[in-house]
Amino acid sequence: MKKSLIFLALAAAVAAVVVSCSKEASNDNVVFEATAEQTSESGNVSHSESNGGSHTLPNQRNVMSEANKVVLQGSRLLWQAGDRISVYDASLTATVYGLASGAGTANAEYTRVSGSTPSATPYTAVYPAAIRTGASTVSLPEVQHTPDGSLTGMPMYAVSDDMELHFYHLCGVVRFRLSASSAVSVSRIAVGTDRNTNGAATISGSGSSVSLSTPGGNNVTTLACDVAQSVASARDFYMYLPAGTYSTFRILMTAADGSLCSKTANSNIVVERGKITTITLSGLTFTAHRFSTSSTESVVFAPGNLQYIGSAATPYWKFADRQYDYFGTTTSQNSTRSDVDRDLFGWGTSGWDNGNYWYMPYNIRHSTSEPYTGARGYGYGPTDGSLYTYNLTGTYANADWGVFNAIRNGGNAAGRWHTPSDADWTYIWRDRGAALRYAKAQIGGKRGLILFPDSYSHPAGLASLASTNTVDAAFTTNQYSYAEWLQMEAAGAVFLPAAGYRIGSSVGDVGTNGGYWSSSFDSGSYAYYVSFTSGDLSRGSIGRSFGSSVRLVRG
Repeated sequence: MKKSLIFLALAAAVAAVVVSCSKEASNDNVVFEATAEQTSESGNVSHSESNGGSHTLPNQRNVMSEANKVVLQGSRLLWQAGDRISVYDASLTATVYGLASGAGTANAEYTRVSGSTPSATPYTAVYPAAIRTGASTVSLPEVQHTPDGSLTGMPMYAVSDDMELHFYHLCGVVRFRLSASSAVSVSRIAVGTDRNTNGAATISGSGSSVSLSTPGGNNVTTLACDVAQSVASARDFYMYLPAGTYSTFRILMTAADGSLCSKTANSNIVVERGKITTITLSGLTFTAHRFSTSSTESVVFAPGNLQYIGSAATPYWKFADRQYDYFGTTTSQNSTRSDVDRDLFGWGTSGWDNGNYWYMPYNIRHSTSEPYTGARGYGYGPTDGSLYTYNLTGTYANADWGVFNAIRNGGNAAGRWHTPSDADWTYIWRDRGAALRYAKAQIGGKRGLILFPDSYSHPAGLASLASTNTVDAAFTTNQYSYAEWLQMEAAGAVFLPAAGYRIGSSVGDVGTNGGYWSSSFDSGSYAYYVSFTSGDLSRGSIGRSFGSSVRLVRG
């Protein structure tokens, strides 16, 4: 028997979503029909940047006219590919429904994908199902994903003692209206506040008085675009946040080329449930923080470790949503399956047929059996078929992940990035003349290595850095929260998380050991990399079949 939920998003500006439920005796269908609670404009916070001008964000109230009140249509609030909604009955048994048709339209049908038919009232519903932890508890994500900056998955909640449900928004919306002084594309926006904006929270109240408790996560939420969006002219990006008054509101915008722009509000930002507060930032300038790799050359680091998303219908490459993110053991990347997500790669596994045996990102073999034996490198990395192996440069540059592949949120075109050479890495952390080169640290409890650009000013108010440029320093030497790291990242600092390593089908030392490939081979079956633990930082070489992290750079 088919079970479905049918949602109808109407254009009328109403305050609630009304859902009716009925049973058809002939096929026992349960049908919900709904309209969307309208999201109205609540305020306008403006900022215009000019030479010598203010870099603060004055808060201005500006309720839009009735004609412009409904800024987000119901389809943008509700109906997205991959949608799930949870419906609880009186026994608090959950039924999950998935979008069957109507993505991107005002009308959508959801069919039952798990659970049994809801029985006696009251009915409780949570949208999207991904955030539910119970009938009256949800967990807001640290990273909100969007294809293009538009709003997806706006949290909603409904409960009723009869056969009609009334949906209400759980959060408010912040709309970032961005325009830059020159052509640039934004790939993500991170917001640090004085309040927790993600994690587990309890729903209380009902109807228009529904509210969330303070979430139990942290106070940095990131909006990550699948593909970076041009802000050469004004473009809107949407993020949902718990309602409340934010006295601290820092915004860090990251461009597809790794350059950064940071702004801080100089007055309260008010977010109201079910309403949109617009922050207009114009004339933005982005800074590319550079790291010298020799006396004459320098690079800009990518804003996160390289990831291969094999689970997608069409696999693709991307940078991690945040500098401290890594998969670890969570995605079966220790298997030979081609349809899982990975960030620990054998050397030269860009997907380009480099003339050796293993060259796909999901290759994890390290056997010395035929056809490639012993000193012939276990079949990894470009080779002429003898003992000699080439660097990931020149004729064999396509064996470099960043040269051969389009990085979806890093410009989405091949040839924009490359892997640092052994000489590059060594110069950056050991031989640079900069007084401050690196420090071991924990960011939000995640261990890793901070690299500092040639010009770096430590943000005022943060704990001073300790044991800098010290090979045997411990990770615990420097400890910063996610919000504090946001300020350090805005100043140009780069964080390399200790993401562990893979040896064949075993992933180990996740969170305690970091290893990052260079583009340079050593000899036989080895290539150079930089590695660090608590108590060590060194240049070395390792078997090319080992799975290590990749952090790309651009010139």
